[in-house]
Amino acid sequence: MSLSEKITNMPKYTKIGFFAPLIALSTIAIAILLSPGFDWFGNALSDLGHYTRTDLGPYKLIGAIVFNGGLIITGILMLLYTIWFLKWTKDIPTKIGVIPLVISLAFLIGIGIFSENFGELHYWVSVGFFLTFPFSMWFIGIGWLRFSNLRWFSAISILLPFLSLYLWGDYMLGTPMWSNVAIPEIVTALSAIVWLWLINLMKYQGKLEMLGEASESVE
Repeated sequence: MSLSEKITNMPKYTKIGFFAPLIALSTIAIAILLSPGFDWFGNALSDLGHYTRTDLGPYKLIGAIVFNGGLIITGILMLLYTIWFLKWTKDIPTKIGVIPLVISLAFLIGIGIFSENFGELHYWVSVGFFLTFPFSMWFIGIGWLRFSNLRWFSAISILLPFLSLYLWGDYMLGTPMWSNVAIPEIVTALSAIVWLWLINLMKYQGKLEMLGEASESVE
């Protein structure tokens, strides 16, 4: 079976889990192309969503619409996927781990709705997103240590957020490498996307079936 046939035959929510994050990555890339003044070491990603600032390029309004729209669409689609996953799993530790993810995705939608133009409100929804997502990774990582075939993923889930914490801590302490938060933001976003893709892939491959069973047996 060809790749296109596999994609066509995928269940609806599996497709959403794979392709929704690509919307965010694509719209971020387009917004950067429309903002030639954007500097990875001097700007925040959220600067791309500011509707009225003029220092990043002449097409800033279009870029902001693309950026914010991409975050909103991605957040809504991934929220639908996550709620579907939450309903599917019967494993209580997994349900607990998914709840912070639902909250985090709600904050992601908020980032797109409440752009930098909203000032402090934008700041708090951004902080909410970056603070809640790691807890989902930690809770699920710890909960899945019970399953021998998922311990490699548990290790990734537990350790990966510390990369983002290191970068954010480095920024807060005043690193000479960058003067704004675009680097920590994109690293955190990419780590979250890879983590979600792996979960979706394992679900598609049937490696998470024990999470859909009522049994609490350990492999």
